[in-house]
Amino acid sequence: MRLLLGILLFSLTTQLAAQRDLRLELVRDSLTGTHCRYREYVAGLPTDYWVTQPCAPQRQGELSIVTRQPLTHEGRRFVEGRVIRRVIVEEAPLQPYLHDYDDATGELLRRVPFFHRSRAARVFDPNPVVTLNDPGLQNQNDSPFAVPPSAYHDVELRDVAESGPLRGPHVTIVDRQAPAIAPADASGSLLFDRSEPGFEDVNAYFHVDRNQRHLQALGYTGSRRVVPYSIEIDTHAAGGADNSFFLPSPPRPGYGTLYFGTGGTDDAEDADLIVHEYGHAILEWISPGTFGGSFASQSRALGEGFGDYWSYGAHYEARLASGRDLFCLADWDARCWLDAPESGCVYPPGSDCLRRVDSPKTMSDYEMGDSAGLEHRNGAIWASALREIHQALVARHGTTEGRRISDSIVVESMFGAPPQPSFAAIARQMLEADRLLTGGLHRAPICAAMTSRSILSSCDDYPRGEFTLVQSSGRGLPIPENTAAGVISLLTINDTRSIERLLVRVDIAHPSRGDLRIELIAPDGTTVVLQPLSLDRTADVRVTFGLTATPLESLDIFRGRSAAGVWQLVVRDLRPLDIGTLLSWGLMIQFEGDDPLASRPRVGPAQVVPVVANVFGAGMTRYLSDVRIANRGTEARLATLV
Repeated sequence: MRLLLGILLFSLTTQLAAQRDLRLELVRDSLTGTHCRYREYVAGLPTDYWVTQPCAPQRQGELSIVTRQPLTHEGRRFVEGRVIRRVIVEEAPLQPYLHDYDDATGELLRRVPFFHRSRAARVFDPNPVVTLNDPGLQNQNDSPFAVPPSAYHDVELRDVAESGPLRGPHVTIVDRQAPAIAPADASGSLLFDRSEPGFEDVNAYFHVDRNQRHLQALGYTGSRRVVPYSIEIDTHAAGGADNSFFLPSPPRPGYGTLYFGTGGTDDAEDADLIVHEYGHAILEWISPGTFGGSFASQSRALGEGFGDYWSYGAHYEARLASGRDLFCLADWDARCWLDAPESGCVYPPGSDCLRRVDSPKTMSDYEMGDSAGLEHRNGAIWASALREIHQALVARHGTTEGRRISDSIVVESMFGAPPQPSFAAIARQMLEADRLLTGGLHRAPICAAMTSRSILSSCDDYPRGEFTLVQSSGRGLPIPENTAAGVISLLTINDTRSIERLLVRVDIAHPSRGDLRIELIAPDGTTVVLQPLSLDRTADVRVTFGLTATPLESLDIFRGRSAAGVWQLVVRDLRPLDIGTLLSWGLMIQFEGDDPLASRPRVGPAQVVPVVANVFGAGMTRYLSDVRIANRGTEARLATLV
């Protein structure tokens, strides 16, 4: 039986249907399609697992496997086998954290920062340093005389309300945090200088509004609109600290508020910082809650790196025109070290940039830990890769068109992100976005940027060719309990061609999979341990080793060997009490010389079947099935779909 590797191997047990189901919770339109996010529910409680994939239209009379119910659960979730209570706790001023407590014992299980912040960042577009190309400028305690009139540009604020606080279709200026400073009056003059509080309101409004209009120019309009609401911005916030951040809204997934501090140089004077923080709002709308996580997580670093890239691209032309350093971010906000001590400036003397987007770091420089700042240092790897892609496309298409194509590919790659995405996962999605948007015209520069930083080992390092599935006839074999003898199942292959890649599909029912030791023995006697004995108490082994699970010992040892002969799978249950069954197993072999198919064949209508457990495989590649399953009987049935 020959299959495209793009078809996911997965198992469904209808016996769990009463307790487990998938619920459609989010729909997002993008340039390449409509994306539906389904969340797994257990006994009516949401889990932290979801799958996002292209939405499939449901025809009349078809059976839907999606349960559409209100997502009301009063803060409780089912995570890793237990019911947890999830709350937001402000551990320090302006620093809310997500806390997960065991609902039965009250034990604190997880603590995750629930805020995005940058410690002062970015430049005007133009800002005084960029416009005048003068790194000698200083904030001078917010003095109006710190910069000459030539640093200012008269602009038109579009679609401003006639009266009341400054607001429009894309921005609403608010006062949510200390210091208490009322928003600028939309009916009055908006020609402020930088010493007046209204200047920050006007500046933030202009840059966010312009950024939203840029997104719309990329094609994100109508149902595809990204951040399709008037985002609230407090330009004098954070208690006067030199800090800025985006706070998502817990009750409204996808929404949030921007806050800018006033320590040192007022953050909302710096367009790099404004656009960076708006980048968090973009990602939060595309995939709510995805680009957070711990300080050392790749998902959080992706968010910070995206914000830096988004700011760099927005102000690239202004820097190019003035001759200022192209890769330096926030070089106006950094110039406050001569201010009075009470101003709250956090920059040391001689500071030039908050961060740069030309970092030489690779994944070997990725830092682990649990302290604020890691997300920015690790995000520099991602920002630098995106910057390199932008430069390559600008060189190829020109400044304006290059930015348009680069931004479209980058934004589109964020749709359909898996939970806690890795750099490699989004890099893969970027290649796919380029294929869909431009026919793969920019595959080479994307690959170069990602491989040079070891984000991807190569653009072909995940299985994408044809595989041959050989299934063992041994099915439903009891596994002897607490004995080293185990059960041995045989599989005979007559094809003498050499193996390019080998995967092992195993389906075992057992209450405690850590009790099992699983080995594969080749015809020549070579033995590979797939799974060792462990303390894992999770039920069942339903995986593809080498694809959805990593074997203890590498399967690469079989590369170049003939597949012909008798293969053995040995399963040993080495602990008492629990009894298990080897339901089925098989080998998936990519033979040397097999060419990949450019596209998947489709015959007749297709139905998308979202499966939470196994939809992401090697390299976090998305796999979909063309097969639909339904049990119309009254008895529980076990079905394995290949």
